[in-house]
Amino acid sequence: MSEHQGQDPLDRLRRAGIPVDHMVDPQREVLASLTDEEIELLIALRQRLDEATPDVMAHSEWAGGVVW
Repeated sequence: MSEHQGQDPLDRLRRAGIPVDHMVDPQREVLASLTDEEIELLIALRQRLDEATPDVMAHSEWAGGVVW
């Protein structure tokens, strides 16, 4: 059993800095249906992209548009 069992997927993604509230409803529905493993993968990818991106670019519109 996952330690995240029963936690809202969208809340987990929000806490990880993924801007789910800026997405359209159909996209949020897809994210809400992800498995724990898929959510962990998205969070890990977000962290790696943030680490690889200079601070100045991290705040631009384009930086977040690559994956989300």
